[in-house]
Amino acid sequence: MRQILTLFFASVVLGASAQTEYLTFDDALTLAFEQNPAIKASEYAEQAAHRERQAAIGLFMPQVSIKGAYTHLNKDVKLDFNPLLSSFSPLLGDGLAALGLDLSYTLQRRNTAFLGGDVVLPLFAGGKIWTANKAAKIGEERARMQSRQVRSALMVEVVERYFGVELARRGVAICEEAVAAVKQHLYDVTMLEKEGMAVASERLYVEYRLAEAERDLQRTRLQFETAQRALQTSLGEDEDIEPSTPMFLLPSIEPLEYFRSMAALHNPQLGEVERMRELARMNMRLQRSNLFPEIVAMGGMIFCDHQLTPLVPRMAVGVGLNFKIFDGLNKEYKSAAARMELRRVEALERKAEEDISLLVENLYNRVQSVLATLSSVQRSEQFAEEFLRVKHKAFREGMATATEIVDATLNLSRAKFEKVQSAYDFDLALARLLEASGMGSQFVHYLHSRLAQSVF
Repeated sequence: MRQILTLFFASVVLGASAQTEYLTFDDALTLAFEQNPAIKASEYAEQAAHRERQAAIGLFMPQVSIKGAYTHLNKDVKLDFNPLLSSFSPLLGDGLAALGLDLSYTLQRRNTAFLGGDVVLPLFAGGKIWTANKAAKIGEERARMQSRQVRSALMVEVVERYFGVELARRGVAICEEAVAAVKQHLYDVTMLEKEGMAVASERLYVEYRLAEAERDLQRTRLQFETAQRALQTSLGEDEDIEPSTPMFLLPSIEPLEYFRSMAALHNPQLGEVERMRELARMNMRLQRSNLFPEIVAMGGMIFCDHQLTPLVPRMAVGVGLNFKIFDGLNKEYKSAAARMELRRVEALERKAEEDISLLVENLYNRVQSVLATLSSVQRSEQFAEEFLRVKHKAFREGMATATEIVDATLNLSRAKFEKVQSAYDFDLALARLLEASGMGSQFVHYLHSRLAQSVF
């Protein structure tokens, strides 16, 4: 019976552990890039832009079409000279009728059908075709820039949620440790109260602080569950994910000007705005091209027909011209509107450059702020550990009260969590700084740098 129960509980434990997936940060990032719907949507947008460019290239090619028709008329189309001759000479008309001669000619039978084709080749379009191809190329580049934005934003999201799970898990562990320590001390104080060596107020204070610690534990557990669900959403996974890559800290990073220069060169938002400016310029050229005529070479041929009159030619070639002389100043006004649109986009581009530069500076200062407070946070943890050790020793010697021990225990928990929180703030601020600098993919290199200090 004992063996059966042992096997049962072992299977339960193994089944529960099988529901948790241990992932490194690199694996989590790979999963997100493979399964996140935002990535798939950006890939579809890139493919659509590529097809649009291919369609624009087709404008240079001749346009070939097949045409056919069947026609039923209410009667044949004829030329009849018999009444005309009769009107000039009744005797001649009667003689022709007596001889059985018919001076009528059928131009077209009432039922006819034909199958043919035509070819139209643009010779000159005022720059419309070239402009359309250039705009399609810029549209494809813009789609790639938008895809880069999506990937960079997703990378920051994975950093926030992956290490957010780790932060919440550490918070739960620290709170559980604090609750266990306070419970043990409550037991000791209760025993001392029974022996008359402690007053009731000390026990009540410990119970009060225990209730606070338990509330903190409950809150951190809920935060951990929420962080788990958020990470599952980002990775497209259904199972609970246990991060196996610890948070990290760096002693220093590159200077501010380095990130500013990289943002000016590689920030995908600035790249997209630049493409928008190019599209506005292409639109202005397109409106100007409407002022020129369109010239095409064309040809057509009828391949086969049924009862089609031989008067209709079976083949034709030629050159066509289309030039609209006056359209109510529509082209002029549209050209002016395109110029205003170009100026608007240029103004937006200048503002975007200023905003990105300011954003980089703000995020850089946030990283430096975390690094500046790191040493004090570490010293606070060391002091809290030593202070708790001294208070325990003093309590055993009767030189410290239960309230002092509880305060020192919870103070150590806060110091430990502040250290973990600082590491999380640093990792997230660094990821956002790299995203704004157009170097989102470089976060993994910082993570695996030999200078990176893992925070356990």
